[in-house]
Amino acid sequence: MKIAVCEDEKIYSDLLKKRVEEYFSEHGVHTEISVFQDSEPLISSLAEHTYDIIFLDIQLENSDGMETAAAIRKADRKTAIIFVTGLENRAVEGYSVAAYDYIVKSTFDDRIEKVLDRFLNEYSRGTVSLTIGNDETVIVPVNDILWIESDGRGAVIGTSDTQYSTVQPVSRIIPLLPENMFTEIYLSVFVQTSKIVNIGNDSVEIAGGKSLPVSRRKRKSVMSAVMKSVRGGVSCRAKDIH
Repeated sequence: MKIAVCEDEKIYSDLLKKRVEEYFSEHGVHTEISVFQDSEPLISSLAEHTYDIIFLDIQLENSDGMETAAAIRKADRKTAIIFVTGLENRAVEGYSVAAYDYIVKSTFDDRIEKVLDRFLNEYSRGTVSLTIGNDETVIVPVNDILWIESDGRGAVIGTSDTQYSTVQPVSRIIPLLPENMFTEIYLSVFVQTSKIVNIGNDSVEIAGGKSLPVSRRKRKSVMSAVMKSVRGGVSCRAKDIH
């Protein structure tokens, strides 16, 4: 999970980083935390990084946290912005920038775990937890998964920008995913149905241009699944339709 902390008081940025790392470690979630002392480098980083959570001080030395949040929202509508503020009366302004929550510094110890509990509970509903490497855990948004296939030892999961290898077999992963969201196109090869853009004789093309083999036995059921879930956007070669 990628997290940013934008706080110009070192005592609070250190405290936030420490508590957040401890919380997610206790819940088996690996984190990458970037710390910023002002808004400009944070906003600049959005060109290359997507954060799951941004902890943002409302009163920064050289900028206003609300204005910073508005700039973040122009680039990213999904990141959970959690305000950290010493001024409780300004917290309500967070609704204008779709803030996820706020923590008043005087109640930090009481609030931080409650806020993170709520976030992790909601975040996990649309994600799948994968064990990779030396017992490292990554949480992947289900909608980002394009395809899943067996590699003989576990599974390989492909997204639009990365690929994960896990010791978890395909048979253990598929039941964790929303029903009917993925279609088996070959033995132990599944694709997200809505991401299929072309169905050919012996392969399917998914978003991003990747092609995967489709078995003759599975092709009709794949076409049926696509027609049920997608309204337009999928092309089928005429000679392939029986």
